[in-house]
Amino acid sequence: MNSKSALYILIFVVVFFLIVDIVTLFMRGQNFTIEYYDSDIYVDYSPVATITTTSGLLFKTEKKKSEYIEAYKQTSAETFKKYFSEISKEIGKTIDVVDFKSQVNHKDDLLEIVEVVTLRGLVKENNSAYVLDMGNITMNQLQNSNLKVHLPEGAVLESVEPTPTKVLNSLILWKGQDIKFFPKIVFKRG
Repeated sequence: MNSKSALYILIFVVVFFLIVDIVTLFMRGQNFTIEYYDSDIYVDYSPVATITTTSGLLFKTEKKKSEYIEAYKQTSAETFKKYFSEISKEIGKTIDVVDFKSQVNHKDDLLEIVEVVTLRGLVKENNSAYVLDMGNITMNQLQNSNLKVHLPEGAVLESVEPTPTKVLNSLILWKGQDIKFFPKIVFKRG
């Protein structure tokens, strides 16, 4: 075998494995789609806030759903702590996970996950104003999604970014495509 033939065989083998890797990557894809999520953020005049998120996940197969449930049960609390530790570094603000609870429910074809996390450091007091902020952390913009921030009763809203879908007294609401990034809300005691 001459060197030219060996070179062609080597190129063929490299191209073959490259094509196999690309096809495998596309075929593997994501095992589920997020059909909806609803997040409620409850704040008061302290650094502690509670976020309750309900997500509906649709899996390609029952096997993938079962694998996800097992992995989720084993790693969800650690994943949350790691996520907020990384976010803290990214935005230069310490946010600690005080408490985390989750529940997995089967709802029709969907797997519904309810997560309740209590965080310290999400709200900061600044010159008699309170600021809810996590930097420009982007959010999923799903059509079937809601983000609600519940301010303390009687709070006075000073400013809010991005522009909410609705403001109803102490409730600030974003729906679907209006959810661009985690909101920055400045409020005062009423």
